[in-house]
Amino acid sequence: MSLKKFSFYLIRLIPAAVILLLFFSPITMESIELYDETYLPTTLFSFNLPFSVSPLIQTSVFKILDCAIYLLPLIAAFFIYTCFNKKIPYKVIYILTIAALSIYLFCSISSLIIFANTIRWFKNLEPVIYVLFFFAVISHITLTFFGMYFNRTTNPEYKDAKEIIKNINKKHRFSIKTKLILIVIGTILAILITFTLLILSGYKTQITEAVSDIGRAQSEQTAAVYETAEGENKKISSFFSSQKVSNGYASSPFDRIDIIISSINAQVFMEDITETTELPPFDTFAYSTGRRKSVPEDELTITDAQAREYIKRFNTGLYLREPIYNKARGTCKYIYPITLQRQAGRKLVGFSIVTYKEETLMVPYFKIKILVFSCSLIFLYISIVLILFLADFITNPLIFLRANVHRTSDAISQTISGHSKFSTESFSFEDTIKTNDEIKELSLEIDNTFSLIKGIVPYISFSTLKNADKGSSSSRSRDLCFLFTDIRGFTSLCENRSPKDIVEILNHYLDIETEIILNNNGDVDKFVGDEMMAFFSGPKKEYNACKAAMEIRAAMRKEQKQALKEGTDVISIGIGINSGKVVFGSVGSKSRMDFTSIGDTVNLAARLEGANKAYGSKSIITETVYKKLKDSFICRELDFITVKGKKEPVRIYEILQISSEAQEKLYEIKELFEKGLHLYRKQNWDKAQTYFTECAEKYNDMPSIIFLDRIKHFKKNPPDKKWDGVFVMSVK
Repeated sequence: MSLKKFSFYLIRLIPAAVILLLFFSPITMESIELYDETYLPTTLFSFNLPFSVSPLIQTSVFKILDCAIYLLPLIAAFFIYTCFNKKIPYKVIYILTIAALSIYLFCSISSLIIFANTIRWFKNLEPVIYVLFFFAVISHITLTFFGMYFNRTTNPEYKDAKEIIKNINKKHRFSIKTKLILIVIGTILAILITFTLLILSGYKTQITEAVSDIGRAQSEQTAAVYETAEGENKKISSFFSSQKVSNGYASSPFDRIDIIISSINAQVFMEDITETTELPPFDTFAYSTGRRKSVPEDELTITDAQAREYIKRFNTGLYLREPIYNKARGTCKYIYPITLQRQAGRKLVGFSIVTYKEETLMVPYFKIKILVFSCSLIFLYISIVLILFLADFITNPLIFLRANVHRTSDAISQTISGHSKFSTESFSFEDTIKTNDEIKELSLEIDNTFSLIKGIVPYISFSTLKNADKGSSSSRSRDLCFLFTDIRGFTSLCENRSPKDIVEILNHYLDIETEIILNNNGDVDKFVGDEMMAFFSGPKKEYNACKAAMEIRAAMRKEQKQALKEGTDVISIGIGINSGKVVFGSVGSKSRMDFTSIGDTVNLAARLEGANKAYGSKSIITETVYKKLKDSFICRELDFITVKGKKEPVRIYEILQISSEAQEKLYEIKELFEKGLHLYRKQNWDKAQTYFTECAEKYNDMPSIIFLDRIKHFKKNPPDKKWDGVFVMSVK
């Protein structure tokens, strides 16, 4: 049997076995008989609990409710059935297991409330009942909280949100959920404790006062009967017999009633007793509702000190307020002096003593205490479960919202810091809140805010965003590589077209260029009509710029082929690249600023882009860039020129292709052209013309054609003897 199949049966059969064990095991015990120490309480099993002959069960509403215990074998049978019907989901098994444990615990607690009448009841309870009860409690708590935890952790949104928040919280702090749980549970706990103490304290006082009134009245009645009967045995014995009978029906029965009198006929009157009065010995245990053998020896007589204390309590009225407690024996006594009316006054002959067992006296209080504590604990447990559900219901949307905001803000931060590709999609906010409340409204407001930012971002350069995020507006020197592009023939392309069509065409080509630049770790600084200025930073800035240039050229060739198929206008791109130091910073007014670059490096790159028109080339770079490319690209030296606005000549090169992708003909073009260029600078016009002609005729190379025109010009108009081969450009 495979482990998966074994687990399948285990999950079903173990709960079934446990439920059947609970159904056929002892669940409680009948009440302790407080006066019959030989009485053995009957242990009740779960299956016969509703049909117990105990009068406490028969007269209780729990008799009907306890019938739910018979659902346990039905649930166990259903679990066995699920072993054969594999379509039953685990969730049903889980719910029914919780239900079975709840039924068992309800019956167990209800029988506790019905039968527990003294602390001795708990001491006589079988250990197996405790074991099963606490097992059911722990199982119920474990399954309940496991279900909540499982429901929470299997939610992918919650799992992702908690992982994000875990990474955010570097320092330990109390979450809103923790605060909510602690505050609500603390409040409920404080209310329950206060409520329980007030109820129990008040009820105990009422019970004590009620029993005290009965005990005091019984002691007074006993003394009155003795006085009325003038000590006649027949009448007094008849009274004691009737008291025994009525005591069997009392809600708080006494332990016994005693009369202790003096064996000598002393003439001591209550009105004349003082601290120095000699009292007779009260040494005759005359009457009792109990058996003399069961009465402790020290309670068969009353000492002189005890008698004086009883008389003092009588004279001060203290006997009316509280009984005399014996904590060692767990009893309380109500004592009243027995007197006979004589002409000289009330003659003291003894004392009537009504003894209660404190255990018996407090049975109503003990039962109400069990009820209150049981209900309080059940209420607290249910409250904790509901509070946890409520906390999840309230705080989970907040957790999701926080995670959603952080996810978006982190994506923006990563983009701005240059650690990820720049895209407006980074500014998208995902609204996953499903509740229909203020949190949902807040999420929608945040979504609207990010949508507004997303709409603005395309109109702000990445460099502006990146530097604005740093909060600095100062200028600084940076080493950057600049790439300028220009769409050839765009002005003529716009003729006879609507503004809408012109914008669509322009955006199409600029979007292709922008995506390539961003993919190569560059950034678009600005657009000026059909021109674009981009820059690259970092140790591989020249390589990335040239690679982007090659990809732009490849993309434009693809567009040209498509245009030829469709019969639309064909366009081309001119590219100029230069690298060096520039001043980088914020430029503009107080109300509108932009981060851009200023300096000769930028101006030269822009001039080189325009120089492509003079050479019929596509991508021109400076010598500075060429030296950084090493063997990564095939480049040919194009010329030694002075651009407009500058006096210093610069050596320029044309990028032909990435070395790894270059065809053999490009190497031949490079070799033929550079040989011709070398001879051209030595004014060896004929040999230079031979190489340029071969390159032009064989590969239709436009720069070679341009130099052939120059050679033709110089043959007719030879340059100055000091001519150094520098070509001066008079246009941008």
